[in-house]
Parts: sequence; C-alpha cells; structure tokens
Amino acid sequence: MENNRIMRLLAVILLIACGIVAVTLVRINYTMDYVSSAAVDDLVAVMEKDGVRIDRNIISRKRENGTVYVFNSDGYSGIVAQLLSGSAVKETYAVPDGELLILENGDRCEFGENFTFRYQAKDADSFSPNIMDLRRYAAPVLTENEEVLVEAVSTFLENGSRSFDSSGLNVEVVVDEIWNYAGISYVLCSRKIDDVEITGNLVLCTVEKGKVTAAYGTWCFFTQGTSDSAQLADILNILFNVKKELVPALTGDAEAGEVPAVTIKSIKSCYSLYFFGQKENFCLIPCWQITTDTRGELIYNAVNGELYTKILE
Repeated sequence: MENNRIMRLLAVILLIACGIVAVTLVRINYTMDYVSSAAVDDLVAVMEKDGVRIDRNIISRKRENGTVYVFNSDGYSGIVAQLLSGSAVKETYAVPDGELLILENGDRCEFGENFTFRYQAKDADSFSPNIMDLRRYAAPVLTENEEVLVEAVSTFLENGSRSFDSSGLNVEVVVDEIWNYAGISYVLCSRKIDDVEITGNLVLCTVEKGKVTAAYGTWCFFTQGTSDSAQLADILNILFNVKKELVPALTGDAEAGEVPAVTIKSIKSCYSLYFFGQKENFCLIPCWQITTDTRGELIYNAVNGELYTKILE
C-alpha cells in the first residue's frame, strides 16, 4: 500500500515536472519567434520623442524568415528574347546602355540597364502611349474582356521566365490597370512571389486580338538559379535605422522654424533586385518597405538591415 502511494506521488511529480518543462519550452520558443511588447513600446516612445510617429499596431512582433533568390545572368538577353518571341535570335546590335535583338520571326527585343526592356512584335504599331495619357483619356476595359487580357499578359510575361524552376513557388503576374484606347488594349502589370511584391517591376503591355504585340517597362525575368532561406533582421532594428535616417532631416525642419514631425504610415515586406560584382549575377532579396507621410518611401535590406533605396516625395 505504501509503495502504491509513493508511486502515485512520483507520477504526479513527474507530470508536474513535464508540465513545467513544456511551459518553459513554449516560452523560450515564443521569445525566439516574437519581439517583446515592452520593446515595441520603448521604441515607439523613443521615435516619437525625436519626431517620428508610428502606430505600434502596424509593427509586427513576429520574427520572420525569408528566401533569397539568386539568378544566373549569362546570356540573359538572348535566353529571354527567345522565350518571349518563340523564335531564335537572328541579329544582335549594341545600343546605348544595352542591346537590341532581332529574332528570326521579325520580333524585336531591346534590353537596357537595370532590367529595362522593350518588346515589339513584327507587325506591331510602334506607338507607345504614356501611362498618364491612358489614365486621362482611355476608357476602362469591358468586364467580359478582362479575363482574356489577364491571360494574355500573364502567359507572355511568364514565358520569359520559363528557364527558372518555380515549382513550389507562387509566382504571380499582377494586373494593376487596364485601358482601351483607339481600339487597342493596354495592361499595366507588376509581380509577386508568394504574395510578396517585387519592387521596381512594372511593365505596360499592348494587347491586340488576344495577343501581346508590344511591351515596355522594367522586369527581371527569372533565369536558372538557386534559393536559400535567411533569417530576416529584427523589425525593431530596421525602425531604429529608419529613425537615424529621418531625424537629421527633421532637425533641419526645426532649424527652419517648421514643426519637426513625420509619420510612418505602413510597413510591409517586399523583394528588391540586387546585383553581384559587375552585374554578373542578380538576386532578389527580402526587404522592408517603409512608407511615410512626408518623407517618401524607404526600402531596407531585410537580411542585413542596410538602407537599399529611398524614394523622396
């Protein structure tokens, strides 16, 4: 009888110990995966003291992981031109800051710096409307035609990245705006990977009779490459770097007699284009996109926390 009581007591102690260990592990994992609420409050207070306002509710406390995509740029222009046109390259010419490729079927592809490109089918009209003119003068597309247009531009742009193995990824062409003008449809496209925007990728496609006959803009087509997971920089460290970037400008406002204040309106993840060396290879790096009310937009490398680019308003 005594032995039974001892065994029951030991079982209870073991269960309690297991519970304590489980709770401790949960807390450790939570601490590793989430920034503390107190740390967020402290940073918000410090930023506001220096004139940088931010709603703590837009700061995600979860520590994020991301993926870095590295691509090979060897023969980039020729590979993409053939994939877009479905024809072999016939002639190649040097043009300012890039090259022009004439395909055997008469299509033309021009590639410039930082992944600017222009495509024109053999029989396409060379006229390229201004986006602002389209927004001002063109009519909205008919609803029944929208699905056909989306399919046409998605197929065309995805063709240029066919050499990249995207299995397991959701690589999406996003249609931002559609217009009809002088009997021709124009479709403005951007792109996402796993629902995360790729910054700087914007192209205007001309669609006639369900086929893309011209396109121009900036678009990094994917070539063969690799992908690697990466731990993203703590968002609090990123915001501290944002404060260091903004405060000198706010100090200048104060000296000029203006009220020194700026509000951070949004924080969102995105991908941005990076180059290796003499642009021999390129990669897409996870970034944090910080949008303000008066100081434009700041994009930070989410892997090392460095400022990548800023777009002033």
